[in-house]
Amino acid sequence: MKKLLTILLLPLLGYGQFVFTKADNTSATVEANQDRISENVWLTRGNNGGALFNAYVESSYSSGNSPLYTEWALGTTTQISNGAELNFSSFNSFDGNAKNRPPVNQNLVLKLTNNTADTSDDAYYDIKFTSWSNGKKGGFSYTRSITPLLSISDQNNAIYVYPNPTTSVVTIEGTKPYDIEVYDLTGNRLLQLNGNSFDMARFPTATYIVKITDTSNNEELIYKLIKN
Repeated sequence: MKKLLTILLLPLLGYGQFVFTKADNTSATVEANQDRISENVWLTRGNNGGALFNAYVESSYSSGNSPLYTEWALGTTTQISNGAELNFSSFNSFDGNAKNRPPVNQNLVLKLTNNTADTSDDAYYDIKFTSWSNGKKGGFSYTRSITPLLSISDQNNAIYVYPNPTTSVVTIEGTKPYDIEVYDLTGNRLLQLNGNSFDMARFPTATYIVKITDTSNNEELIYKLIKN
Protein backbone atom coordinates (compact mmCIF):
# COMPACT_ATOMS: atom_id res chain seq x y z
CA MET A 1 0.00 0.00 0.00
CA LYS A 2 1.32 3.41 -0.96
CA LYS A 3 0.65 6.51 1.13
CA LEU A 4 1.65 10.10 0.64
CA LEU A 5 2.84 11.18 4.08
CA THR A 6 4.49 14.34 5.24
CA ILE A 7 6.78 13.76 8.18
CA LEU A 8 6.93 14.92 11.76
CA LEU A 9 10.62 15.72 12.09
CA LEU A 10 12.52 14.82 15.23
CA PRO A 11 13.23 17.63 17.72
CA LEU A 12 16.67 16.73 19.07
CA LEU A 13 17.36 17.45 22.73
CA GLY A 14 19.87 20.28 23.00
CA TYR A 15 19.76 20.77 19.25
CA GLY A 16 16.29 21.84 18.20
CA GLN A 17 16.37 25.54 19.16
CA PHE A 18 17.80 28.42 17.15
CA VAL A 19 18.34 31.91 18.59
CA PHE A 20 18.03 34.86 16.21
CA THR A 21 18.82 38.48 17.08
CA LYS A 22 18.72 41.66 15.03
CA ALA A 23 20.43 44.41 16.99
CA ASP A 24 19.01 47.93 17.21
CA ASN A 25 19.72 50.27 14.30
CA THR A 26 21.19 47.58 12.03
CA SER A 27 20.41 47.20 8.33
CA ALA A 28 17.58 44.90 7.30
CA THR A 29 19.26 44.30 3.93
CA VAL A 30 22.27 42.51 5.44
CA GLU A 31 21.99 38.71 5.39
CA ALA A 32 23.19 38.40 8.98
CA ASN A 33 20.17 40.47 10.06
CA GLN A 34 17.70 38.19 8.27
CA ASP A 35 16.53 34.85 9.63
CA ARG A 36 16.53 32.82 6.44
CA ILE A 37 14.24 30.07 7.63
CA SER A 38 13.63 28.65 4.17
CA GLU A 39 14.63 29.46 0.63
CA ASN A 40 11.76 31.98 0.29
CA VAL A 41 11.19 33.25 3.87
CA TRP A 42 13.81 35.69 5.23
CA LEU A 43 12.42 37.38 8.34
CA THR A 44 13.76 40.79 9.39
CA ARG A 45 12.60 44.21 10.58
CA GLY A 46 13.29 47.76 9.39
CA ASN A 47 14.30 50.74 11.52
CA ASN A 48 11.27 52.87 10.68
CA GLY A 49 8.94 51.59 13.38
CA GLY A 50 7.49 48.80 11.28
CA ALA A 51 7.14 45.14 12.13
CA LEU A 52 8.49 41.96 10.52
CA PHE A 53 8.65 41.51 6.77
CA ASN A 54 9.94 38.85 4.40
CA ALA A 55 13.08 40.27 2.81
CA TYR A 56 12.97 37.62 0.10
CA VAL A 57 9.96 39.32 -1.52
CA GLU A 58 9.43 42.56 0.45
CA SER A 59 11.53 45.66 1.05
CA SER A 60 9.51 46.88 4.05
CA TYR A 61 6.59 46.01 6.31
CA SER A 62 3.03 46.24 4.98
CA SER A 63 0.33 46.11 7.68
CA GLY A 64 -2.05 43.20 7.23
CA ASN A 65 0.17 41.47 4.68
CA SER A 66 3.71 41.16 6.02
CA PRO A 67 5.57 38.98 6.42
CA LEU A 68 4.43 37.41 3.13
CA TYR A 69 4.27 33.60 2.94
CA THR A 70 3.66 33.38 6.71
CA GLU A 71 0.79 33.06 9.19
CA TRP A 72 0.92 33.23 12.99
CA ALA A 73 -0.94 31.80 15.98
CA LEU A 74 -0.77 31.56 19.75
CA GLY A 75 0.14 28.02 20.84
CA THR A 76 2.65 25.26 20.10
CA THR A 77 3.33 22.70 17.38
CA THR A 78 2.69 19.99 19.99
CA GLN A 79 -0.92 21.12 20.07
CA ILE A 80 -1.07 20.77 16.28
CA SER A 81 0.46 17.29 16.32
CA ASN A 82 -2.17 16.33 18.93
CA GLY A 83 -4.96 17.42 16.61
CA ALA A 84 -5.68 20.97 17.80
CA GLU A 85 -6.65 23.65 15.28
CA LEU A 86 -4.91 26.92 16.08
CA ASN A 87 -6.24 30.30 14.99
CA PHE A 88 -3.76 31.44 12.33
CA SER A 89 -3.82 34.96 10.92
CA SER A 90 -1.52 37.71 9.67
CA PHE A 91 1.25 39.07 11.89
CA ASN A 92 -0.48 42.33 12.79
CA SER A 93 -3.54 40.67 14.34
CA PHE A 94 -2.71 37.10 15.29
CA ASP A 95 -2.99 37.83 19.04
CA GLY A 96 -6.23 39.78 18.60
CA ASN A 97 -4.68 43.19 19.35
CA ALA A 98 -3.70 44.38 15.84
CA LYS A 99 -0.58 46.06 17.22
CA ASN A 100 1.91 44.95 14.54
CA ARG A 101 4.06 43.48 17.28
CA PRO A 102 4.25 40.07 18.94
CA PRO A 103 3.69 39.24 22.60
CA VAL A 104 7.07 38.67 24.25
CA ASN A 105 7.91 35.45 26.14
CA GLN A 106 4.80 33.65 24.93
CA ASN A 107 4.56 30.41 22.94
CA LEU A 108 3.72 31.08 19.31
CA VAL A 109 3.56 29.08 16.09
CA LEU A 110 4.88 30.40 12.79
CA LYS A 111 3.42 28.75 9.68
CA LEU A 112 5.27 28.94 6.37
CA THR A 113 2.77 28.60 3.53
CA ASN A 114 5.31 28.53 0.66
CA ASN A 115 2.91 30.92 -1.13
CA THR A 116 0.46 28.15 -2.03
CA ALA A 117 -3.07 27.23 -0.97
CA ASP A 118 -2.07 23.57 -0.63
CA THR A 119 -1.89 22.75 3.08
CA SER A 120 0.56 19.92 2.35
CA ASP A 121 3.10 22.67 1.59
CA ASP A 122 2.77 24.16 5.08
CA ALA A 123 5.54 23.93 7.69
CA TYR A 124 5.13 24.92 11.35
CA TYR A 125 7.77 26.29 13.73
CA ASP A 126 7.60 26.94 17.46
CA ILE A 127 8.77 30.49 18.12
CA LYS A 128 9.03 32.74 21.17
CA PHE A 129 10.02 36.40 20.97
CA THR A 130 12.39 37.42 23.75
CA SER A 131 12.73 41.13 22.90
CA TRP A 132 11.10 43.77 20.68
CA SER A 133 12.57 47.29 20.52
CA ASN A 134 10.47 50.44 20.46
CA GLY A 135 11.40 53.87 19.16
CA LYS A 136 12.11 52.93 15.52
CA LYS A 137 15.26 51.00 16.45
CA GLY A 138 14.34 47.86 14.54
CA GLY A 139 15.74 45.39 17.03
CA PHE A 140 14.19 42.08 18.05
CA SER A 141 15.14 38.58 19.08
CA TYR A 142 13.50 35.18 19.33
CA THR A 143 14.10 31.50 19.75
CA ARG A 144 12.54 29.07 17.31
CA SER A 145 12.64 25.39 16.50
CA ILE A 146 15.19 24.37 13.86
CA THR A 147 13.25 21.46 12.42
CA PRO A 148 9.67 22.13 11.28
CA LEU A 149 6.53 20.20 11.93
CA LEU A 150 5.11 19.50 8.49
CA SER A 151 1.45 18.86 7.72
CA ILE A 152 0.64 15.35 8.88
CA SER A 153 -1.50 12.90 6.89
CA ASP A 154 -1.00 9.96 9.23
CA GLN A 155 1.22 10.64 12.23
CA ASN A 156 0.91 7.08 13.57
CA ASN A 157 2.86 5.80 10.57
CA ALA A 158 5.45 8.59 10.63
CA ILE A 159 9.15 7.94 10.87
CA TYR A 160 11.71 10.45 12.08
CA VAL A 161 14.20 11.99 9.69
CA TYR A 162 16.86 14.46 10.80
CA PRO A 163 18.34 17.02 10.61
CA ASN A 164 16.22 19.23 8.38
CA PRO A 165 17.50 21.67 7.16
CA THR A 166 20.72 19.76 6.56
CA THR A 167 24.22 20.46 5.30
CA SER A 168 25.32 16.87 4.75
CA VAL A 169 24.19 13.52 6.20
CA VAL A 170 20.47 12.89 6.77
CA THR A 171 19.48 9.99 9.04
CA ILE A 172 16.32 7.88 8.97
CA GLU A 173 15.37 6.57 12.40
CA GLY A 174 15.43 2.82 12.97
CA THR A 175 17.39 -0.23 11.83
CA LYS A 176 15.20 -1.19 8.89
CA PRO A 177 16.80 -0.47 5.49
CA TYR A 178 14.79 1.67 3.10
CA ASP A 179 14.86 2.40 -0.59
CA ILE A 180 15.70 6.12 -0.80
CA GLU A 181 15.23 8.47 -3.76
CA VAL A 182 16.00 12.20 -3.86
CA TYR A 183 14.39 14.47 -6.47
CA ASP A 184 14.65 18.17 -7.32
CA LEU A 185 11.45 20.21 -7.54
CA THR A 186 11.23 19.67 -11.30
CA GLY A 187 11.01 15.90 -10.80
CA ASN A 188 14.56 14.91 -11.76
CA ARG A 189 15.86 12.00 -9.70
CA LEU A 190 19.27 12.93 -8.28
CA LEU A 191 20.04 10.08 -5.89
CA GLN A 192 18.94 6.48 -5.39
CA LEU A 193 20.19 4.06 -2.73
CA ASN A 194 19.20 1.60 -0.01
CA GLY A 195 19.88 2.17 3.68
CA ASN A 196 19.17 4.38 6.71
CA SER A 197 21.04 7.55 5.74
CA PHE A 198 22.17 9.59 2.77
CA ASP A 199 24.62 12.43 2.16
CA MET A 200 23.47 15.77 0.68
CA ALA A 201 26.85 17.52 0.99
CA ARG A 202 27.48 17.70 -2.76
CA PHE A 203 24.05 19.12 -3.59
CA PRO A 204 23.46 22.90 -3.93
CA THR A 205 21.31 24.89 -1.52
CA ALA A 206 17.67 24.22 -2.43
CA THR A 207 14.53 22.34 -1.43
CA TYR A 208 14.34 18.67 -2.43
CA ILE A 209 11.75 15.90 -2.40
CA VAL A 210 12.78 12.67 -0.69
CA LYS A 211 10.87 9.41 -1.20
CA ILE A 212 11.46 6.61 1.29
CA THR A 213 10.01 3.18 0.48
CA ASP A 214 9.56 0.52 3.17
CA THR A 215 10.32 -2.58 1.11
CA SER A 216 8.60 -4.88 3.63
CA ASN A 217 5.14 -3.50 2.76
CA ASN A 218 5.85 -1.27 -0.27
CA GLU A 219 4.69 1.83 1.65
CA GLU A 220 6.02 5.16 0.38
CA LEU A 221 6.83 8.13 2.63
CA ILE A 222 7.36 11.44 0.86
CA TYR A 223 8.62 14.67 2.44
CA LYS A 224 10.48 17.91 1.74
CA LEU A 225 14.10 18.44 2.69
CA ILE A 226 15.94 21.78 2.78
CA LYS A 227 19.64 21.69 1.95
CA ASN A 228 21.67 24.64 3.29
